[in-house]
Amino acid sequence: MCHFGMEKKLERVGIYNRCSTEEESQMNALATQAFESREIAERKGWRIAEQYIESQTGTVAYKRGEYQRLLEDMEKDRFDIVMIKSIDRLTRSAKDWYFFLSRLTENRLKLYIYIEGKFYTPDDNLISGIKAILAEDFSRELSKKIKNAHKRRQEKRSGCNITCDMFGWNKVGKDSYEINEEEAEYYRTAFALAKEGKGFYTISNTLYELGARGRRGQKISEVQWRKMLYTPRAHGTMILNRKTYNFDMKRYEEVPEKEWITMENALPPIVSREYQEEVITVMKKRAVNCRNGINSCEKKYGGKYALTRKLKCAECGRYYYRTSYASGKGRKVVWKCATFLENGRAGGKAHGRGCDNINLSEEKLLACVGDALKNDYEPLCGEEQLLTDIMHIMGKALESQNGKRELKKLEKEHKKLLSRKDTLVEKLLSGVINDLDYEKYSADIADRCRMIESKISGIKQNHLQYNNYEARMEDIKTAILKENLIGKAETKTFLKQIYQIEVHKDGRLFISFELERECRKEVIYQGRC
Repeated sequence: MCHFGMEKKLERVGIYNRCSTEEESQMNALATQAFESREIAERKGWRIAEQYIESQTGTVAYKRGEYQRLLEDMEKDRFDIVMIKSIDRLTRSAKDWYFFLSRLTENRLKLYIYIEGKFYTPDDNLISGIKAILAEDFSRELSKKIKNAHKRRQEKRSGCNITCDMFGWNKVGKDSYEINEEEAEYYRTAFALAKEGKGFYTISNTLYELGARGRRGQKISEVQWRKMLYTPRAHGTMILNRKTYNFDMKRYEEVPEKEWITMENALPPIVSREYQEEVITVMKKRAVNCRNGINSCEKKYGGKYALTRKLKCAECGRYYYRTSYASGKGRKVVWKCATFLENGRAGGKAHGRGCDNINLSEEKLLACVGDALKNDYEPLCGEEQLLTDIMHIMGKALESQNGKRELKKLEKEHKKLLSRKDTLVEKLLSGVINDLDYEKYSADIADRCRMIESKISGIKQNHLQYNNYEARMEDIKTAILKENLIGKAETKTFLKQIYQIEVHKDGRLFISFELERECRKEVIYQGRC
């Protein structure tokens, strides 16, 4: 006899499904396991709160998205029972197994292993630990066998064993590849740009504008283009066995160069070996020039600082260099003649090889030059109006940092992706799609979810930082006025028009301009260092 309000509460279950390495060859093994686990849960009268279907293989727990989601949900009281097929479906690492058990105990959850038809109990601790160790040992041995088989194929030159997509080629069969002409054309354009002396940042942006995209539609970064231009794969040679997987450390490690395996003509070439070597020579020369400061940027801008190579000593004809020292009011910047820096004053120990010209405080020099040039160059608008415009723009920027509208949009998109994932699981269980299709679409959804979650996290962090943006605006305005930042910015704009400032010992400065180098303006520098 049942009384109203006294019905028994259904226990909630979270199901974790993942195929073993030996099961992967079986058609729809994942779908079968997912279906039978649901059937068992329903037969026991449990309510299925969540099902975690892992399409990724491997022993490294942190790389399995669904397993990580299971661990997170164990903290959120989403279910009372965790159901798995067997211990080795959950993990093959003894360390990960004991970590999982501690999470299970902390959150007062039960573990049901349906292949054994029973709940895990503390009495099973010893035997389950042994099983986990045996599973880990099995995985280690299997990894060694697979790795050894791959290496033997490579040594006998019987196969490349390339497991990832390669930009520029399509895989058409086992160890058989053909050139993807559309991608290869972008590849060749990248070589042409590099030969012209363009940097990888420019190459990446130019190729993106021309339509070059990675296999997932993303922009190809400058780092990736660098690898692609240097790799011998471009002329058809594959270098194999450069890295090996350390099972115990759970990471890839570099293999000594003498153990590398070279396979000539493994791929159809996109460029010739001679042409690639020619381009690599140009790239290496450009890299050396950049390290030595010989590049187009230096020629265009003159140096790191606004006054670099502009201040010239009237006494010895050499340039002034920037120095700094600590004072009670912070660091002070002073410009000094190169001869003085090397040999001191003319009457000093250097026996006349020094220089007696004055040192210049950067702060006083900029104020002096700025005040003098403001009389000749009419600003586009007054400082008050400029400050108002700056604050208006910054106000909009800071307000947008709250990102409420964008956050809402991203959360809606994230919810839609999770719903799509549920639909995908239903299609897998009903046989509409097979394991391979599920793995492909599931990985794509997982990648998009991670990207959106990262954006959401960033917006929430910024929201905490900028939620009181009106007060921050006042602080910024006070700082701009106190430091005279508008005046300093104006002066730096004037400095771009200056070709040279000749410095005299008596404090006179003769300013020559880029457009009218013969016409000089005299300014008196106030204050000595």
